[in-house]
Amino acid sequence: MANWDLIGELTVSNSWQLFPNEVIADTFRITTTIANLDDWNKWKFKSAAYLRFRYADDSASIKYYVRVLDKPTIYVFAVPEDLRTQGYIIRTPAIIRASRYLPITPNANFADWSFKLEALL
Repeated sequence: MANWDLIGELTVSNSWQLFPNEVIADTFRITTTIANLDDWNKWKFKSAAYLRFRYADDSASIKYYVRVLDKPTIYVFAVPEDLRTQGYIIRTPAIIRASRYLPITPNANFADWSFKLEALL
């Protein structure tokens, strides 16, 4: 039976943040949680995030755009075949805020929300 393994949960910011755990999986569950609904709906800018993966050969995947959604969502982010055949299947996920108001808008002007990443084992 397959299980979800927690990779980490981070508060999205204007800087790239690495998750604390490396992953081997291709299938992920992402849960986004808004910290303060008033900030999100009235007072501050909304945002999304970019997720990308760093590989042991110092390459990186494309940036995947991830929106804030009301329920956990499953995504497939497969290791590229050329990297898989070379044995580069272990990767480190990273996130950064995605918004049309960047790069000039400081973190404090955005509504806080968290990005929880789990891998299917």
